[in-house]
Amino acid sequence: MLDVNRLRDEFDIDAKAGLARCMNNAAFFARMLSLALKNVAFDKLETSLAAGDYETSFEYCHALKGVVGNLAIDKIYNPISKMTEQLRRKEDHDYVAMYKPIKELRDRLVAEL
Repeated sequence: MLDVNRLRDEFDIDAKAGLARCMNNAAFFARMLSLALKNVAFDKLETSLAAGDYETSFEYCHALKGVVGNLAIDKIYNPISKMTEQLRRKEDHDYVAMYKPIKELRDRLVAEL
């Protein structure tokens, strides 16, 4: 059973909004969370960031922004959204360091689900 309060408190997921987007079907929402968090774009983004390929990184980042945004995974959405805009503007940042807490949270969520 999906613990909406735990998702909100521990992972900053607006589970009520996510559930609403999944027709209030908890099993479907849980499945969508699992699929979203196991999306290969997370690993490909990490690889492209490490390689300094910011054009490809932007594409993966932008795609993930939509995926996590649709499921109301705010703690990943907010920093990935910020990173997307910085990559869009081709700003110089330590993107690998920026991505580290996103990846750590994603890995924790995958282990939980």
